Amino acid sequence: MRIALRAFNDNPGSPVLVFGNALGTRMPLWSAVAGRLTDDFQIFISDLPGHTLPADETLSEATEPFTIADLASGLVESLAAVGVDSFTYCGVSISGAIGLTLALNHPEALTGLIACATGEKLGTEQTWDDRIAEVRADGTRGLVDDTADRWFAAGFLGEDIAAGPLVLADLALVDDEAYIAAATAAKSYDLSGSLQAITVPTLFLAGAQDPGFSPEAMSSLADQVDGSRLVSVPDSAHLPMVEHPDLVVDHIHSFCSGL
Repeated sequence: MRIALRAFNDNPGSPVLVFGNALGTRMPLWSAVAGRLTDDFQIFISDLPGHTLPADETLSEATEPFTIADLASGLVESLAAVGVDSFTYCGVSISGAIGLTLALNHPEALTGLIACATGEKLGTEQTWDDRIAEVRADGTRGLVDDTADRWFAAGFLGEDIAAGPLVLADLALVDDEAYIAAATAAKSYDLSGSLQAITVPTLFLAGAQDPGFSPEAMSSLADQVDGSRLVSVPDSAHLPMVEHPDLVVDHIHSFCSGL
């Protein structure tokens, strides 16, 4: 399947860095981080199927059944179509799961992996069934209040920073069926017992206040991947790239300088 990509800058010959988004977010999620890295990398931002605004021509495909493995393969194919055969991937949440799957299924394409706020599994079948039912009843707009509490640390949305409300506004605009299709893929994702096979250089990045993928939970991932390391971003929850982009940039620079 084709994955929507946007070239964030024009820096040919530089190492390629590809960002992947969380479920219900769009390409601007990584903008503050990407904008600070344009001198050192050729940057692409990838989107989940059907999430792109304006709606792209693959919306009908985006609502057909697919898996996280399909998304990983589709990303490799879509990047190859624009001349990118190897890259460092930085994905959060469901896209962190795509990154771990890339490391297992397409290690030849990866020069490095930064897996943010993710896990071997993404929630439980019941939590996804409940989420899907909410979207069917009230649309993605109905998720905004509860999602805000998971995505951002206490107090962040009360600050005079536009990034958080803009990310939540994007959630309310995501096509309901596209969200459900991606949520269904997340529901079936399970890499339990597989991470020991990863050989790609890997950095795990956690938000210190993430209720779903805490630093302690992500430490167990790092323990399974030989040579990997874990960093934690203070005063942040599930989306540290929105809350503290400078700190996330520092961790990305430090990691990529060793590749």
